[in-house]
Amino acid sequence: MLVNTAPLIKEAADQQTWIDLALPDLRTLSRELRSAAIEEVKRAEDTEGALKILFDHFGFIDESVLAVTILTPIANVAVMRDKLAHIVEKRPDSRERYVRHAIDTLAGPFEVWKVLYDNGGYRMAFINAYEAKNDMLVVVDVRNGHVLWNFMHAPARAMNRHRQGELLYKRYILEDKEKGSHLAALDV
Repeated sequence: MLVNTAPLIKEAADQQTWIDLALPDLRTLSRELRSAAIEEVKRAEDTEGALKILFDHFGFIDESVLAVTILTPIANVAVMRDKLAHIVEKRPDSRERYVRHAIDTLAGPFEVWKVLYDNGGYRMAFINAYEAKNDMLVVVDVRNGHVLWNFMHAPARAMNRHRQGELLYKRYILEDKEKGSHLAALDV
């Protein structure tokens, strides 16, 4: 059995956060700013089945398709066939269930952040808030273009922790900041 001895790369500390920018808290975000709930995909029995779910939903119609592109508000993101296996390898997480959320988050994110990591590199964090128990984070690697790296769901409290770095995009406009109110209009 091979053990991965590569050091764990984490988000760097002391970056600008959503609090510094006086952005709304995902825990108390108004319904108007949330995306409609999306139905989860049925969990696969094994890694092979989970990978097939990802291939099917991302549009890998046959084995000759090595990459597909998703248009996002800030850049095209490549989904590479050979980069998807690690997303579903931790079977208790069953992340394939959230593939529709990942696609929706890339196409219509609530926010996109450029996040510095402790190795000096950057990744982009696409975040979406849903009218559901969990929100969505899609991580895009930017070392060799914009390549989907991972995605995960989490409650709003946990998702707020990923709202740091340089804010590249938000789909809303804040109004009435002086009064501390977060009235918002969708920026569509």
